[in-house]
Amino acid sequence: MEVCAAACPQVVSMGLYVGEKAYLRSSWNILDGFLVFVSLIDIVVSMAGGAKILGVLRVLRLLRTLRPLRVISRAPGLKLVVETLITSLKPIGNIVLICCAFFIIFGILGVQLFKGKFYYCVGFDVKNITNKSDCLAANYRWVHHKYNFDNLGQALMSLFVLASKDGWVNIMYHGLDAVGIDQQPSTNNSPWMLLYFISFLLIVSFFVLNMFVGVVVENFHKCRQHQEVEEAKRREEKRQRRMEKKRRKAQKVPYYASYGQTRLAIHTLCTSHYLDLTITFIICINVITMSLEHFGQPKSLETALKYCNYFFTSTFVIEATLKLVAFGFRRFFKDRWNQLDLAIVLLSVMGITLEEIEINASLPINPTIIRIMRVLRIARVLKLLKMATGMRALLDTVVQALPQVGNLGLLFMLLFFIYAALGVELFGELG
Repeated sequence: MEVCAAACPQVVSMGLYVGEKAYLRSSWNILDGFLVFVSLIDIVVSMAGGAKILGVLRVLRLLRTLRPLRVISRAPGLKLVVETLITSLKPIGNIVLICCAFFIIFGILGVQLFKGKFYYCVGFDVKNITNKSDCLAANYRWVHHKYNFDNLGQALMSLFVLASKDGWVNIMYHGLDAVGIDQQPSTNNSPWMLLYFISFLLIVSFFVLNMFVGVVVENFHKCRQHQEVEEAKRREEKRQRRMEKKRRKAQKVPYYASYGQTRLAIHTLCTSHYLDLTITFIICINVITMSLEHFGQPKSLETALKYCNYFFTSTFVIEATLKLVAFGFRRFFKDRWNQLDLAIVLLSVMGITLEEIEINASLPINPTIIRIMRVLRIARVLKLLKMATGMRALLDTVVQALPQVGNLGLLFMLLFFIYAALGVELFGELG
């Protein structure tokens, strides 16, 4: 009833069919309306005595599992992904035809090369078995492999397994071992048959199947262009606001103008490029020292690495302290990279503190916590991202792609849920 209550106001306000913005002019509204109609029929049939018309009721309950699809129309990002997949169906159809053509070509070729050759003898001792007659004379069984090339249908099934790259090695070796019709296979009897399987994998599995991904990506960009107009307006507005903000800042006195001589010197040091280079060099040395740690290391190396850790941690603490003094708390925490630096420093200090407590046995500390803190030292490498402009650009690209990845994941979850509900309706009482 809630579904019906949500759809009725839209029909009243937009109209049912007349007008450009009518309810049924949108394919998503048609989907919603269909699900509402199915839900109403389900309720009516259930109230009228579903036991008498159990078949109709079962079909309606199966259709009821499609209700989660209504979420798509209310999530713009998810809608973009679905529209991309729908618009990709036509070009994907052309690729399917190309793929089928290659499958049929290689299937016919496989039948010509391997028909009747994928049989083998199953018995206690088959070392002296060379053909089908010897196998049957010894009261053994003459059987064929599950995937073979005896006819075009079997060949297409075998090629499908090859294309999926799941168990394809066994099929390839069966082809290499094939001797002839009614002949017992021999190891690597026809090594040149490898060309057949490798060429199929290169052409179909690595090239043709990847064209599906290319088509979807291309259509995603086309669908994305429709949203680019609105996004371009928003970006222009943001750019105007940034320019206005910069203009106002340029007219203001710099925030460090009131600093004393000592704090101004610290600020100059913290904004210097040389400090970044020095910290980068120290981080690289720190990574080298961490890589020297190994099992069964001598006590002297363990002590040296311990003091090296003290030195590096102290250096990072001093760096964070100087930046706090130079920028102040508000400006320091405004930069996310500074937040990351401070988090790494706090983790390092916490790790050293816990190690000292464990050594002195002042408090009972779980050794697992100590190991975790030691592992987290490697997080210091993340400080290098702050200096590496190219890596930061790559990381920003990954972050920008996360929303679309999330939408795709949500779509998969919806499909899993729908098929799970269908499975319950279809097979829930088979046990």
